[in-house]
Amino acid sequence: MPRGIPALVEPALLVWARQSAGLRLDEAAKKGQIKPETLHQWEQGEARPSIPQLRRLGEVYKRPLAVFFLPEPPKGFDPQREFRRLPGLTPQNESPELRLALRTALFRREAARELYERLGEPLPSFEASAHPTEDPEIVGQRIRELPGITWEDQLEWPSAYAALNAWREAIEGLGILVFQTGGIKLEEMRGTGVTHGPLPVIVLNNADAPHGRIFTLIHEFIHIMFANGGHLTSAIEGRRYPEDQILERASNRFAAATLMPRKQFLAELEGYPEVLRGGNDALRPLANRIKVSAEAILRRLVSLQISINIYREKRKKWQQRSWFTPPQGGGGPPIQLKVISSMGRSFVTLILEGYQRNAISSGDVADCLGVKLKHLERISGELLSRPPTPALT
Repeated sequence: MPRGIPALVEPALLVWARQSAGLRLDEAAKKGQIKPETLHQWEQGEARPSIPQLRRLGEVYKRPLAVFFLPEPPKGFDPQREFRRLPGLTPQNESPELRLALRTALFRREAARELYERLGEPLPSFEASAHPTEDPEIVGQRIRELPGITWEDQLEWPSAYAALNAWREAIEGLGILVFQTGGIKLEEMRGTGVTHGPLPVIVLNNADAPHGRIFTLIHEFIHIMFANGGHLTSAIEGRRYPEDQILERASNRFAAATLMPRKQFLAELEGYPEVLRGGNDALRPLANRIKVSAEAILRRLVSLQISINIYREKRKKWQQRSWFTPPQGGGGPPIQLKVISSMGRSFVTLILEGYQRNAISSGDVADCLGVKLKHLERISGELLSRPPTPALT
């Protein structure tokens, strides 16, 4: 059998692609159906893969074939930092799924930036800032005023999904991209963000319950405000728990004050006296009433009623209850709802507008939305059918 034409690829590109995908050499070889010693030879420059073999590696690393023919590994912003995790879990090497989600978020943001330029429209600008030493009550009120969400709105939303969609659309309306991703364990990430602008990005893990995603959304939004004020997200401090880091603690306090303003929250608590006595059965109806998680309520009570040790003990117990995580259904929603849920109404609308105004090609649309063109009419129809945004897991 004739051998394939060898690909003139720099060995450093092969090493970079594998490592940036978060794969060990043996893992990559297994996924690519290649002998580990063969992949090692390619990375050392002792041999070269054929074009079909390189294409298969690209599928494993989630990279286009063209990237392997760059003169050197690309350098750019890397958003991998201390992701919002479940409590008590220290940082670890990011999984391939998380790395791919981060790359995808950055690709979408760059696509949006370029499209605004092609359309001749200014990029949205979000300049509101916060300082980690500010009064949480003042910051929380300021955050509510930015999108104009009132306490009455929060109580009237019919479900946690409706609340998540309302908060998300309000934040997107301020010039922030909000994406949702799947396939990542909650133990690794509940949410993360690219805080520098224009067009900062928030990424939510849709494996989380809607209550949890709401808190993460506000938490990451506050990180963007910190960055606007010159306070970049805190570096991971050794193996300290993320919730014990300075800016993480401040973001948690501010998010809790945003979702549960002191005066209104205490007034609502009067109808649930069992919560203040440590009763678990009252937490669920209160959480459903104000559209926050039990852990968020307990977080708020840290600053108002109970100690941090009791909080951590209760939070651990409540995370183990089945209602905390949304049930897994079969079949899933139709494609148009999946696309809008994953990428957000603002991003999808921008891409479709660019296509309609001939600013991008049909191939660009397919790359950005990850769907075939035959689905565009259904997606457009869903966007026009209007409020509320589809409630999805």
